[in-house]
Amino acid sequence: MKNIFFIFALLFLGIQINGCAQNISPNTYQTSEVGVANKVVSGVIISKRTVNIDANSGVGGLAGAVAGGAAGSVVGGSTASNIIGAVGGAVIGGLAGSAIDKAVNHHQGIEYIIKLNKGSTISVTQAQDMLFEVNQRVLVIYGHPTRIIPDTTA
Repeated sequence: MKNIFFIFALLFLGIQINGCAQNISPNTYQTSEVGVANKVVSGVIISKRTVNIDANSGVGGLAGAVAGGAAGSVVGGSTASNIIGAVGGAVIGGLAGSAIDKAVNHHQGIEYIIKLNKGSTISVTQAQDMLFEVNQRVLVIYGHPTRIIPDTTA
């Protein structure tokens, strides 16, 4: 019975960590964003820099602790050794789950500084799916999240 619980706990850990990876691509839209009108303004890239995007969910540590506790509880033949194994497994599983969560949810991105045609300056950070150069004309699509796309109207 404990082996079956252990297998389910490991499956739960894998599903939780993989399911929490966020898609931060400017090309990906959530269902709730489809059909929603957003304000679009034009501008030009005046500066850019590489940044780290850290989208840790925290679920990996929790899922790892649960799976580790379940796995550790099958260690030993007595109740005391099962409890010690469960606690040790939860700690180790939590640390491993947190490390996996961080690895899955860490991305490189670009912060763009954009001078809008109306004179104001804004900053937009997005994944490296679309790369823009300084002095390139772009369209800024306001929304959640705000996106930048090439301006091909000229």
